[in-house]
This record gives sequence, structure tokens and C-alpha cells, in this order.
Amino acid sequence: EFYVFTMSAPLTPHQLAELKCTSNNKCAECSSQNPAWASVSYGILICLDCAGIHRGLGVHVSFVRSITMDAWSSDQFDRMMRGGNDKWNEYWAKNASVVELASCNVTDIVVDSDRKEMAQKLKAKYESEIARSYRELLSSADGAIRGDADSSSNILSTSHQQSASSLPKKVVLPEDPLPTVKLYEDETFSFLLSMLLQSKKLLIAWGIFGVGSASYVQRLGHSYTPAAVLVMTAGIPYFFTKMGAKLLGAVQMKNRQDAFKSAKNLLVERITVGRATRLANCDVYYPPLSSSGERKGKVGLVFYPGALVDRTAYSPVATMLSDRGIMVVVANLEPTRLLFNVYNYNLREKIMRMINDALFLGGNGIWEIDEWSIGGHSMGCFAAITAVAQEMSSTVKKVVLYGTGAYPDKTYSDCPPLRDAAGVNALVINGSEDLIATSTILAGPKKEKIFQENMPPPLPANTTPSGDRGYTVRKTIVGGNHAGCAAYGPQTFPTPDGVRTITLEEQQKMTAKLTADFLLDS
Repeated sequence: EFYVFTMSAPLTPHQLAELKCTSNNKCAECSSQNPAWASVSYGILICLDCAGIHRGLGVHVSFVRSITMDAWSSDQFDRMMRGGNDKWNEYWAKNASVVELASCNVTDIVVDSDRKEMAQKLKAKYESEIARSYRELLSSADGAIRGDADSSSNILSTSHQQSASSLPKKVVLPEDPLPTVKLYEDETFSFLLSMLLQSKKLLIAWGIFGVGSASYVQRLGHSYTPAAVLVMTAGIPYFFTKMGAKLLGAVQMKNRQDAFKSAKNLLVERITVGRATRLANCDVYYPPLSSSGERKGKVGLVFYPGALVDRTAYSPVATMLSDRGIMVVVANLEPTRLLFNVYNYNLREKIMRMINDALFLGGNGIWEIDEWSIGGHSMGCFAAITAVAQEMSSTVKKVVLYGTGAYPDKTYSDCPPLRDAAGVNALVINGSEDLIATSTILAGPKKEKIFQENMPPPLPANTTPSGDRGYTVRKTIVGGNHAGCAAYGPQTFPTPDGVRTITLEEQQKMTAKLTADFLLDS
């Protein structure tokens, strides 16, 4: 087959959006999210791994192109629009025999571990008479010319096209260092100790316990000495705090949340095509270049993950936001994936360093971003709120919060009310089935009241924000849960999460849309 074109150009953001319609938002082969490669022969979108297999089939069987790096002709784009993942899959399912459907099924195959088996099955599928007839069906509609490649000067063979868009070498993410239970114990002990020292009620109880214990010892016939008071007042509570830290450390180690494989594949794919990078202190998801090739964006978002959650789990939503023109910087909290408090963590310095690295180190050139926002998920919301409320409200005017209903208390930070920060607007997104954000186990029964008192007031209906007064927009995703804004789970700590009644993909799409509309004022 040969494809006629007189002029080629990268796909525009509008064309990309058209290609990534609902039926094309997953790889046609393995269902990985946000595929960035296409088989023009069948009008389907596929992921990086499956694109490699398709390329091995030969250009006469599957003509592969990148939707973000390659130039496209209008004919090729039109062919993609006439095709589609659903159309091809329906055609195959309707025309294949029972034996073919079973022998070529790759739904349950993991590409990385069973690549050879998957390649064999896809080879049989795409060298079949059914695949050939489908290619001809699309070709008869898009004006493709069959014949000698030298028959016209404006005809370019697919073999030449394929070599021009050869797939880049796949990126392998380095393994993050694994924490030890002892590391969690030490972090937890420091946190519990600071919580004790900052609570007047606990300190009074501690003192009463010590004096009471010393008095009890005296009544048993022992001398009432300062040493006894010291041991009873400090030693025993210290012992129980240490034991509590040991128990919680083991629980935290057990409840670490790794990202789904699809999220890892998506990040690798984005890094491979130059749309993301993994730096020492953060992952960065870059917007597309402007039509003139400039590295400029309107909005950037620094994002703190939830407690114990792998930062890679946020790649689906981060990718969708970056496709809307927003640079997303996800903080690296490895190895513990925890930020108990910020008394020994300079938030402003850490955030500014992440922004600096994202702009200057990882984007194949220097980027310019007009304004920055800060966000977080679950416990990561505490970092976002504290950073802006304490000292960054003069430059950061928007805060994005997922899965939260609690305000940082004294055990986390000395955080003033965010509503006192002039002109700061907040977006709070929760799922209707989120049983963690609504739980009062950790923050107590008054947490919602405290949250409302400290956050900017709600924006009145049919009102446009103006002046220096900030506002809070609260959105509920019906059917969504706590973990659904990312790709991990199920989450059972500190309390079991609710069960989604919508798909993970649906929740992530709604989360990304609400966030982008808020940040871009659209």
C-alpha cells in the first residue's frame, strides 16, 4: 500500500483531541490508557509496547506512527477518523471464527512478561484474511493508491515513512529505594512525640499519670524519690510511644500503595516521546509545544501525593492535564511516601526547587510558565494548604485538593487559615463513595467544621470571583472514591475506602476536567 500526501505537519491539539475520543482512549490491543501511537492501516491507537509489536509485522501489514512526534498528512488523519478502536474490534469480533477469537485473544497477556506470546498472536491476527479485508475497506474509502512506488513524485512508500518514524528506545524507570520498617518506626516515633509535646491535654495527662504512678509506688512502701517520678512520668509514656511507633511502622510498611502497571507504562511512554521526565525530586509532565515550537505554558501545578501512594499512580490525571496545556510536577516522597509534618521540611524551598528543576532540567530546553498552583491528594493536601497559607499566597493563587475534608492541625504544621490569604481560590474534589475523606478516625468529629472555618468561603451561586477575596469550589464526583483520582488500590488504611460505582477511567477524566477548567478559568 502507498499513501498519497502533498503536505505533512504535526497533529494540532484539536486533531489530537479528535483522535483521543472515548473509543480511542485505550490501547486497541492491551487496553493501556492514553495510547500515543497509531496503526494507520487499521485506524487504531496503540501503546508504545504494542506499537513495537505492530512495527515488527512489517509496513505492508501495519503502518505505525507517533501521534505526538511524527508529521501527518491529511489523508492519514482522515483514515484514522474513519477507523477507530471500536470499529476494528467490532469488525474482528463479527467476522473471526471461534478458533480465531480464542487463539488471537491478547486481553489477559502482560506485554512485558509475555511479549513473545503476544507477538505471535498479533501476527496471526493481522496476517489473517479478515485483517487484509479491513485494510482494503479503509483504503477504498480514503483514496489510497495501489501500484508502483515510482509511479508519481508525490507518492511515498510506507517503508520510507516507517523508517522516518522509527520507534525510540524504550525507557526503563529506575527502581525507587525501598524503606525499612525501622525507618517507618523512627518517622512515626518522631511524629507521635511531637504530637504529645504539642497537645496540652496529653501533656497534662502524661504528668498526672507519672505523679499518680509515683504515689502508688510510695503507697506500696517504696520511697518517693525524684528518680521514681522521672521514671513514671517520662519513662513509661516513652515506652508506650515507642511501642505504638513500632506497631504503626509495620502497618505503614504493609499498606504502601504501588501504582498500577498501566500508570507505569503511561509514564514510560510519555518519557519516551519527550512529554515527561523523572527527576530526583519530582516527576514532570510537559504540555505540548506551541504551534511555533515554543516551550511556554499558562499554568503549572505542583502536586503532593497521598500518604504511602506511589507518585507514578498520578500519571493518568497528570497526563490529561498536560494535554490541556498544564505542566504538572508530582513531588517525590520516596522512600517512605510520607510527610508526617513540615516542621523539618522547608515547604517553600522544596517547592521552588521542584519548579526550578522542572523548568530548566528536564524538558529538552527551558520552559516558561505564567503562573503556578499547588495541589495534593489526601494527606498531600496538608502540604498544599500549608505552603500557600504560610508564605506563598503572594504568588500562588490557586489550590487543588483531592480526597480531603480535614485542615492541617498543629501536629502537622503551624498553618494559619487559608481564608486569610488574599485572593486565594481553592478547588476541593471528593468522590461520593470516599469513606476516607469523610472518616473522623484521625481528625475527630469536628474536622468538617474546622475545615470550613479555615478554608476560603464558598463561592455563591451565579457569582464571578473578583477582588482580593478568595473562594472555595467543592465538587463531588458521583460514584467516585478516595483512590480513584489515581491508579492504585484498593486502599484500606487508615480505614477501608468505599467502592466506586463508576469506572476508574471515568473518575480520572472527571477529575482532570474539573481541575483543568478551574486552573484555566474555563
